[in-house]
Amino acid sequence: MLWLAYLIGVMGVLVEWHSYRLHCGSAFRRWSAIGAVLWSAMYALLGAWTAALTMGSTALRTLVSDRLEHHYHKHIAAFGFVLLFVLLTAASWQGKVSLLPAFAVVNTTLALFYLDNRRMRIALLASSAAWIANDVYWQAWPALLAESVAVGLNVRTIRQIGRM
Repeated sequence: MLWLAYLIGVMGVLVEWHSYRLHCGSAFRRWSAIGAVLWSAMYALLGAWTAALTMGSTALRTLVSDRLEHHYHKHIAAFGFVLLFVLLTAASWQGKVSLLPAFAVVNTTLALFYLDNRRMRIALLASSAAWIANDVYWQAWPALLAESVAVGLNVRTIRQIGRM
């Protein structure tokens, strides 16, 4: 069963990389959410329930962020997701290093809900920096490689969007 979990995780990485290559903010969100669902399934198969719940919530957050038109609803949803991620951080607290992924998910949440496509992607670079620092701390080399490639793809797409 371990091989299946890792296969699903690799598929999630490939889908996430694809999302970063897309110029359209809505398409980026859809594909990124699919990647998060795959990672949620991977974590569930590994028995990492908090991580599975976090990634499932990430998928939902990413989809909802593109659907809400009214500012009031955006504020309520953004606040709800930030609160959820703070609670998940508290539930899985492993010391100060837990602040890195907490910053990453909160920053990403605010970027998805409040920034236009290009600015959102620029803000995601700060989230990526936090994930990379977290990966280095935990010596999670495959995750570090995956996030580093995502940064490169994101920077490339940001430049391309800027030229349009």
